[in-house]
Amino acid sequence: MSPEATSNVSASAPVMTAAGGRVYNPRTAMVVLVIIAGMALMVTYVETMVLPAFSTFQTFFGLPATSQSTATITWIVSAYLLVGTIATPIFGRLGDIYGKKRMLLVAMSIYAAAVTVAGFTPNIGSALGVSTPNQIYLLIGVRAIQGIGMGMFPLGFAMLPEVFPAARVGESQGIVSAMFAAGAALGLVGGGWISQSYGWQVTYHTVIPVAIILVVAAALLLRESPTLVKESVDIPGVSSLGFGLAMLLLGITEGADWGWTNFNGASLGPLPWGVPEFFILAAVGFAFFIWWEDRTKEPVVRLASLKIRNILVSNVNGLLVGIAMFLMFVSDTILFEYTLNTGSSPLGPLSGYTGSGFGFTPLTMGLLTLPAALGMLTFGPILGRRVGRVGPKPIMMLGFALISIGGFGLIWLNHILIAVVILPILVLVGIVGVLIAMSNVIVLSVSPKELGIQTGMNQTFRNLGSAIGPVLVASILASFTTTYLLTYSGGTIPVSGFTDAGFQTCFAAVTLLGVVGFGFSLALRNYRFAADGTREDAGTPNGAPPSPRPGEGAWPEVAHPASPGSSAALSSGKRLS
Repeated sequence: MSPEATSNVSASAPVMTAAGGRVYNPRTAMVVLVIIAGMALMVTYVETMVLPAFSTFQTFFGLPATSQSTATITWIVSAYLLVGTIATPIFGRLGDIYGKKRMLLVAMSIYAAAVTVAGFTPNIGSALGVSTPNQIYLLIGVRAIQGIGMGMFPLGFAMLPEVFPAARVGESQGIVSAMFAAGAALGLVGGGWISQSYGWQVTYHTVIPVAIILVVAAALLLRESPTLVKESVDIPGVSSLGFGLAMLLLGITEGADWGWTNFNGASLGPLPWGVPEFFILAAVGFAFFIWWEDRTKEPVVRLASLKIRNILVSNVNGLLVGIAMFLMFVSDTILFEYTLNTGSSPLGPLSGYTGSGFGFTPLTMGLLTLPAALGMLTFGPILGRRVGRVGPKPIMMLGFALISIGGFGLIWLNHILIAVVILPILVLVGIVGVLIAMSNVIVLSVSPKELGIQTGMNQTFRNLGSAIGPVLVASILASFTTTYLLTYSGGTIPVSGFTDAGFQTCFAAVTLLGVVGFGFSLALRNYRFAADGTREDAGTPNGAPPSPRPGEGAWPEVAHPASPGSSAALSSGKRLS
């Protein structure tokens, strides 16, 4: 059929529509997918290239080989995730109000600017007279600004259902998830090689042209979202959430060093200060957040939507999988690179360490974690297609089962190299499965008008977990230390270091999170999109309507048949209970 004939199909003929209400245009959809996949590739490359450089940061900034230094280095990751947790719901809401493309460009531009500056923070610090050990805090600050760029992901994921038919949304999300995995592979290997050969600053420099190209491509090629709302941003909500999370993370960071119950671990000027004070302030922040969200008109977290079973399960599991993902990433990184043997110390070379860790270089660490990243790359699209056929529930359950199996194996086999290479494959493939399943549950659950904020809310729960993960690793490892007797040219010296028990506890936490997530997943009601965009029970033959349940409203027979965001399209929107 010629293009002209295609464009003149009669109005009575069936026309494939995107889940967001637009007529499906394969070229437009592919442009959106390529740009969002490129974002995923770039961001994951940047975030994973930081991991092999952990040992490099310690040497570069002249930090001592202590648990406190490890905690400081993990804040290079956590600061980014903490700010991203706050930015995600803000940009999700701003995208609903002002347009997803417009706000996507803002988030991408901030991210590109921060990535550009990050590699030059030592130069900036030297110019400002900042000492080398304190320059790491400049890097942490720039990484925090970079976290604002995380707002691009709820916007990007919310754009996919606007351009793809409902039955193909899962597959498109699987492709994006595969790009996350490809970015991880590039970051772990490429970042490891660059940081080892040329310095960690160059890893950031390599991203600058990619970031600029993506911003320009998005500005020129993306179309603005057809669905806008007239609401405001919940500043008190995001502020109290961010405050509570920051206090929680600071408490976890200092717990092992100051003492978990010590009210006088440090001082703020004349005032004594300790870990319990951090936790008290965190509780106050979270309590205000919950109180406020139930009363404001445009909340960050719609507490009423958490009464819907599938939304509640997806958001709780988002928190769990976020913690598990960064528990795994950071624990694995430290385990591969950790050693107290060093060629440079104030006393000269130190040797004789026989404790936990393999002592590999950043490049070797990246090569050994490559199989896990390739596993994510391979299984992401496969799991995305399976979600479209069997629904998200089985995939989410499978994902958490794999996380549990891999984590349990690492508890007992973390001293065997081949096991530490293979078992993370199960964990990370499981994480990809859970992320894809969660995204599909959200798409099945909300109208186009709320897709941005609901996607942002789910991303907020994931980011909460991701921000907790690295700090939790540092705190656990610092809680299980012992003294090793190392040899130097003038004799021996006792040095405190991590133990097997610390790494075992980290992997036990991964296992527990997988078990709990699997249990929550059992409560999901399993739906999928039919080819025409209608929702159906995944356990029934194609075309069968979803079984009614008491208290459920009607769900549209055709997904969003009226104009996006119109009252006709939304009044019949069925929610999952």
